[in-house]
This record gives sequence, structure tokens and C-alpha cells, in this order.
Amino acid sequence: MSTAADAAQSLVASFNNKLNKVAPGAVGIQLALMAVVGLAALAAFSVLRPNNSVVYQPKVKYSDDEKRPPKIGKGIADWVPPIIHATEADLMQTIGLDAVAFLRFLRMCRNMFICIAVLCCAILIPVNVVYNLRNVASENRNYLLMLTMENVKGNYLWAHVVGTYLLTALVFFFVWRNYEAIVQLRWQWFRSPAYQDSLHARSLLITQVSKKSQTDDGLAALLSSLSIPYPTTAVHIGRRVGALPALIKKHNEAVKDLEGVLTRYFKNPDRLPTSRPLKRIGGFAGCVGGRKVDAIDYLTEKIQRLDERIEEEQRRVELRTACVGSRREQVARQQIQERKAENYGFASFESVPYAHIVAKTLRGKRRQGAHFELAPQPVDIIWENLTMGDGARTKNKFFGGVLLILLCGLYTIPLIAVALSAYVDFINTWVNDYAWLFSAFVGIVPPLLTLLLQMTLPIIIRWIASLQGATTHSQSDRIVTARYSAFLFITQFIIFSLLGVIVQIISQVVVEVQGHASTSKIFDYLSTIPDKLQSTYMIQSNYWLTVFPLRGASALFDLAQIISLLLVWFRTRAFGRTPREIREWTKPPVFDFPVYYSNHLLTVAVSLVYAPIAPLVVAFGAAAFGVSCWVYKYQLMYVNVTRSETGGRLWNVAINRVLMATVEVDEADGELLVVGQVLMHLFMAVSIGLSSNWFYAIALAPPVVAVVLFKILLDRKFDNRFRWYIPSEVEMAEVHLHHADARKNRLQKRFGHPTLHEPLFTPMLHKQVQHLLPTIYHGRIGQGKTNIDGHKVEHNTIGGLTFAMMDAHDLSVDRLAYLRERDDDAQTVTTAMTGHPARGGSTDDYFSARRAEYLKHGANLSRSSTPFNPGTPDELPYELQRMPTFDTTSPNASTENLIQYPPVYSSPPQLSRGSPRMGHQPNLSQSSFSTVGGGGGAAPGYTYDFPPATRPDSRASARASGGRTTPQQQDWRPQHGANRSQQSFSSFDFSAAVSPPAPVPTSRPGSRQQAYPPTQGGYQRPLFDPHSTATTPPAAEETLATTYPEFSGTPNRYAPIDDGSNESPKRR
Repeated sequence: MSTAADAAQSLVASFNNKLNKVAPGAVGIQLALMAVVGLAALAAFSVLRPNNSVVYQPKVKYSDDEKRPPKIGKGIADWVPPIIHATEADLMQTIGLDAVAFLRFLRMCRNMFICIAVLCCAILIPVNVVYNLRNVASENRNYLLMLTMENVKGNYLWAHVVGTYLLTALVFFFVWRNYEAIVQLRWQWFRSPAYQDSLHARSLLITQVSKKSQTDDGLAALLSSLSIPYPTTAVHIGRRVGALPALIKKHNEAVKDLEGVLTRYFKNPDRLPTSRPLKRIGGFAGCVGGRKVDAIDYLTEKIQRLDERIEEEQRRVELRTACVGSRREQVARQQIQERKAENYGFASFESVPYAHIVAKTLRGKRRQGAHFELAPQPVDIIWENLTMGDGARTKNKFFGGVLLILLCGLYTIPLIAVALSAYVDFINTWVNDYAWLFSAFVGIVPPLLTLLLQMTLPIIIRWIASLQGATTHSQSDRIVTARYSAFLFITQFIIFSLLGVIVQIISQVVVEVQGHASTSKIFDYLSTIPDKLQSTYMIQSNYWLTVFPLRGASALFDLAQIISLLLVWFRTRAFGRTPREIREWTKPPVFDFPVYYSNHLLTVAVSLVYAPIAPLVVAFGAAAFGVSCWVYKYQLMYVNVTRSETGGRLWNVAINRVLMATVEVDEADGELLVVGQVLMHLFMAVSIGLSSNWFYAIALAPPVVAVVLFKILLDRKFDNRFRWYIPSEVEMAEVHLHHADARKNRLQKRFGHPTLHEPLFTPMLHKQVQHLLPTIYHGRIGQGKTNIDGHKVEHNTIGGLTFAMMDAHDLSVDRLAYLRERDDDAQTVTTAMTGHPARGGSTDDYFSARRAEYLKHGANLSRSSTPFNPGTPDELPYELQRMPTFDTTSPNASTENLIQYPPVYSSPPQLSRGSPRMGHQPNLSQSSFSTVGGGGGAAPGYTYDFPPATRPDSRASARASGGRTTPQQQDWRPQHGANRSQQSFSSFDFSAAVSPPAPVPTSRPGSRQQAYPPTQGGYQRPLFDPHSTATTPPAAEETLATTYPEFSGTPNRYAPIDDGSNESPKRR
């Protein structure tokens, strides 16, 4: 090899040796620094928390009574006991399943890596140290690399092979156990009253509807053509709202801009600026080109123009609000029907299981081009993407993928700069003269640079996901979790580890070519690349020993919120804050689950990869997860909220990335899985093969196969139960059925475009500057009152605008207004039925409570388990007499000609969940969708032995004197009669003849079951038995454990449910 090549290789080797020498010092400095910073943040939090409840525990003020976390005392350490004593059952009620699933993920990783760290540090580190002491010269030893398997060879490697098998078994154990627990929690969430009574949970979203089906009747006909075995209660096709959404968005942005301009202008009321504020329009990014105009006049005129255009647009599309049942509502409803339809719609069913069965069967299938899926919460929908066609979505996905590749390339530029700077001449002088300073630079700057670059990536990836056609924010969250975690792993682990090797290879090849070296010499050098690669990622383990302490310190910074407090302080001092900004800042912030999942998934991947290679890394990873468990449990209990509850939907996305690191397409989101266990085995096999021989590497093939088989087994065991709520026939018979969706117009109100009810912003100013308005506007000032979140505040009208003058006590959001914003599902349903929001009232007011229950549930039985005497049919109110009784022959039913027969069940007791159970009554004569769902024979998934119902409380009570209740018990169990011949639905188009009517059930001796006469549309069960003499419905006593039968018929397992309280959950 040439002299130049020798010199280049000597330079690289010299730098690597110096880097190895300073590595222990760099790790020590970073560990000490992050420990001091973390403890300082923890101390600051403990001192600031008692007197800053708006910052550190906003959920105590804004949460509903049933979801309010326990109060914390004023002591410095008083926040610790609630975190310790909060159980998972308590957290399910207060923070929701999304947050519980995230905390369980952190807890699983913490416990798993503690076990792995104990195993590796107790077995593998002694093996590595003994080998280095016996076979490596003292001058070539590195205290950190001695703990790795870089220099280990021969039979010593069998310890690492056996350790890899044990690590794999540990990961399988923790993943299986926690996945099983999450599925049980999901089913508790499915069975909860909040989910069962929500309209979106029993509705379908239909997109890409063809032109001929873009009416309510056309959408109903489309559903009828599918011959689904359960009738719809209402259908609604989306209607165009024109340019109204864009106009409202521009108007509100202009209002916020004007508030910011005026707040900065009035920042010092005693000394106003000599010149009015200016704004650049028509330029690039607001700073280059264009022209400057008076900001106040420009924004005022813009708001006035937008107000006029919005009013004109509202008149054009005839958007009106009205009282339920009025003539005005009928006119508005007719005008809405006359507007042009969109290519999406919604359909509601009578119960949640019906919607889940239909959605599961139609999943991934098309009918006349339409796509069917479970409806999300309205606040979760990205409305502008619902109308995106397949062609536009495919094109946007392609360009979005190109943008991601370019982003990945741009992201590596700073990393390349850092890698190239390592071989600059002044580095040699720096290392020799200031070794401690260079150690600090190596330990602090690279991880800090990485952290800063990560702050903007999730925003860009989320924008790309929205550009590619994500229809909901939760779907966008899953995409961001998948792509961001893969992005972090590729750029920070793979590329960053390879950059040093790439730089060495390129420099060496250039030197050889310039020295006219022969081709054989160049190839001889290239043959040494695997050894250099192994040495490089061994050395990179020291880098991760500096990153993980930064992860722990950043978690403590999240707890103390130091960065956000500093930014708010700087903004207040420099520019001032508008009343709207202060009000928004007092709300509990939304927890960004995709970012936190992705950052912790990177820690999981790195820890698993380095567990058998550099065991100290996994110990640092376990410590980082331990800190995160405490910090984010407090954050989710007292500070952060979930944007929209999805029931822990991100859990399986995270577990997929823990298990798999090969390129595999996930059916849930179609993204690449690039983290986890497989890479651990691959890196381990390559390391052993390069350091010794490939015989040891072949021994690692079985664990790789085991991971793939375990993933398949996991999906078959839990995937359907995780995604779908399809209970057993016994539980289906007890599901509460909803009938009044069409008559109450619930679907249209619930899934109407938010523009229909979104208010326009009213400009807000601090009240102490209202006397300064005449200095910027001319004319007479009108005064009065305006409504802000249900409260009356003073307003001044001048310059054509109305300004709300916000006093100090108006700068926090009203609790009831915030709850209405968060809990809009219950609000919409209750308002549609009663005309008033579901807030207020006293739980002790018996008459008011009974009236509300009557209006909500009819005269037969309220949700409070208290029977209501219905009287004779002649005495019943008209509202109850015209209430539907499972009549599927109405025009709104999608299967309008289907005949319903009641199952032969014993008469169930009147449970505390509501009005009498109508029973599980599918279209018995129809067969299932085997060709649609890809199944054959008896519909799989319809006969699974799912866990039985676990209602929050099935204790019945009788109203006694004084309004008290007396618990009673009864061992009642619904019984099946004759076999209900439910066929297997062997074809997609169900034009088969209807089966003969089933015999009418007759009353049995000693029972209250009666024969019901046939009606025109089939056999119907009356709402109540007017001749019944029963006064108090018995019910079963709640148990503290729930039986979860296995699919395979194994003995029942018992798992704890809820907190075991005997009080029924309050109904809002």
C-alpha cells in the first residue's frame, strides 16, 4: 500500500484510539451533568408546584367530577403518594385507556430491561472482563470496551449465544403478558357505559361513495344491497359547506393576528410607540419583498371583509339553528338536504357489536367503490381529507414518500458534518492540549444536536401524513409513530453508526486511486470493511451511554416544564400575551403520544441491539425508562389530556416495532417496521461471525425464526379481540339497543361538519387598555355585553369591530365550557333529546332526576335501576306511544324488508344499564358475509367465546321511603332455547329467500314470558308488560373478579376489574 494510504489509515486509527481514550471521561461527564440537571429540574418542580396549580395540575380544576385526579397537598413531596397509590383501575377512570396503555408500555419496558440488565451484567460482563484481562495487553485496554464483546473470541462467545436465547424468552414473556392485559382493558373500555352510549361507536363511516348513491336514500340503498344482518337506525350523506371552512379559518387567524398586534402596541400603556405597527404583505415568508401597510387598519378591514363573506356564504348554504321539532328546523333540514352532497356518509346501528361485526366483515372490501370503516369521533376527523379521491390519495402518497426520503437525506447533513470534523487537523491539537474540553464536547454536543433536530421532525411528518390523505388525527398519529420511529432508528442508529466507516472508506479509496494503486490492492482494502464496521458500532455504544442520561434529564425537564415556562416568560416580557393566549395556556395541554412513543421505541431498539453486545447500554436504558414511568404518570394524571380517546390503539403499533426489525408491512397502517428484536439477533450474529467464526452465528438462527412465529401467534391470539368488540351470544342478548337516531336526527347533528356550529372569534383585549382604543380607531364607542364561553363580559364596539374587554378573572377558560368542548358526544346526544346541555342539576333532586331519566330512557326503566310506573297504555304520553320497538320496516332501515324474530330467551331482569334489553336479534334468515370477509362456512368471529360482560355495577335497587335503595340479589342467567338457525352467509349478494317464521315463543309455567302477537313487519316485543305485577327488578351481585374464558377451551382465568366499588357510575 502507498505511503499516502498508510498515512490516511494511520490518521483514522489515531483518531479512533484517542476517541476510545476520552470515551470513559465523556460518558462520566455527561452522566454527572445530566444527573445534576435532572435533580435541579426535580427540585424546581417540587418548589414551584404548590403555588402554580394552573401549570402543574390543571386537570384538578378542569376535569369532570368523575375524572378528577386526587388533590395534592402543598408539601414539597406531597405529589409522590398519589403517584404511588394510583392503580390501573383508577387511571382507567381518570385518564383513559390511551394514557393507561402508554404507561403500561413504559412499565413493561422498565421491568423487561431491568431483568435483561441483571442477566447481562451478571453473566456477560464478567465473561468479557475475564477474557480481556487474560488475552488483551494492558496498553490496548479500554475500560468501557472491556465491558463489551469487541475483543472476545473462541468458546467465550457461547455465553453470549445462550444469553441471546434467554433475552428472547424474556421479551416474549413480557410482551405476551402485557398484550393480554391490554386486550382485557380494551374489552372493559368497550363495555363501559361511555362507549356503549356514544353514537360514533355504533356507526360506520362510508367514503368514496359513487355519484348515484350520494343521497340519504341512495346510501341506504347501498347498505341494503349488502344485505347486512343488522338494520341501520339512520343514514346521513355529507353535505357541502362551500368555502365556509376556509373563510372561518382565515377570519379566526386574522382575529388572532390583530390581537397580537394590539397587545404588542399597548404593551406599555403609559408610553405608546410613536409609530403605528406595520405589516408586510405580498412578500416571501413575511420578511422579503412585498409592501408594508398599517397592520391595524389592514387586519381590521380584512376581518370586516371576511365577516361579510361568511354571512353571505351562510345565507347561500342556508345554515340555520333551530329548536327540536319546530317548523323552522324542518325548513332548515329540507334546505340542508337540497345542498350538494359529498362522497362520504355515515350510518348508525342499534348497538355497538352490530357496527363492529359489519365493519369487520366489510374491512378492506369495496362495494360500488365505497369503503367502509368504523366511524371515528367527530373531533378526530380531518374533514378536508374525507373527500379526497383514490387517485389524489395515491399521487399524494407517492410525493409524500419522496419528501420523506429527501427529509432523511437532509437530516443526515449535520451528522456528516460532525463525522467529517473528526478528521480535521485542529482536532489533533484540541485533543492533546484540552483533553477534558474535548471529552465534554464529545459527550454533550452530538446528543444535544440530535435532540434539537428532533423537535421539528414530527411536525413535518404529521403534515406529510395529512397531505397523503389521513382521514383522522388518530390515523395520522399511527402514521407518525410508525414513520418517526423508523426515521429515528435509520438516521440515528444505522446511518450514524455507518458514517464513520463510510468516511474512512471514501478517504482511503481516494488516496489509493490518486496513488495509482492496483485494483487488487483496492479490493484487499475493501475486504477489511466488515471488521471496521464491527469496531465502529462497538465504539458507538459509548455514544448511547451519553444519550440515555439525556433522555432521563429531558423527562425531568418535561415534569418541571422549565423550557415552556422560560418561553412564556420571554414572550410576556418581550411582546406581551393576548387574553386568548393566556386562556389557551391555562387549558390542560394535549399529550403528543406519537412523539413520546417514537422516542422510547428508539431507546427500546438500541437497548435490545446492544443488550448482548454492550450490556451497560441496556442498564442505562432501564434507568431511563424508570425515570419516564414516574414522570409521565404524573403528567398524564395532572397535566396532559388525550386529544381523542382511541382505547389504546397505538399499543399494537408500538409492540410491532418492539418485535420486528426486518422490512415488513403492517396491515394496520402499511408502514415499515424497522426496530426491535430481529436486529438484535442479526447484529449479534454478524458480530460473532466477524470476531470468531460463522458456526457460532448459525446458532442464532432459531431465535430469529422464533420471533417471526411469535409475531404470527400474537396476531392470531389477540388481534381480532384487540380491534373488534364482538361478544358472545349471551352478552349480545344484554346489549342496550338504540332506536331513535332517525327520529331525533342524531346522526346529522353528531356528524355534521364542524363549520355548522363553530363560532367566530371575537377580538379580545385586556380591560386595562380599553381607554386606549380611541387612539387607534376614530368614532363613537358603543358599550354592552357579549357572551364568551357562556359568561357575559363587557365589550366595546368601535371601528366596525366588537372587542371583548377581558378582566383578570376572565383570563381562565370556564370549566363547563371546557368540559362541553371535550365531552361533546354526550352533549350532542343529550341536547338532541332534551333541548338542553347535559350539565347542571342536582343529584339530590328526585323529581328533576326522574324527569331527566324519563326524557332520556322512556317510562319503563331509568338508568338508575329504579322502576318507573308506566301506568296503563291510555295514560302513557304520546312520546312513549310512538317510540319504536325494533321495527325494521321504517324507511330509514337499510334492510327494510327483513323480518325480525325474537330469540327464545328466558325473561331477563331489568338491569341497571337501562330500559329492557331487546335481545340480540339479527336477521335470522340471512347468511353472513363469508365472501366479503374472506371467510367460509359459519361466520368466524361471530361465535367466539369472548369474555362475558363486566358491567360497572349490576346491583339492582328498589326505591324505598326516603329515597334510599335496598340491594337485592338474584342468580339469573339468560338461557338459549331452540337452536337459532343462523346460516353461514355463503354469498356476498343475499337474494336468498327468507326462512320460514320461527314459532312464536309462549309463556312457560312459572315464568312471566308471554307470547307476542305478530305484527305487519314481523314479531315485535312490547316495551313493557302492562299487566306485570313485578315491582322491584332483581339483579346479580357484582363480583370482584371477571372470568375470561380462553378460546381454546382451557380453564377460566380470573383478572381483576375496576376498583370493586358498589356505587354505580353517575350518568351525565
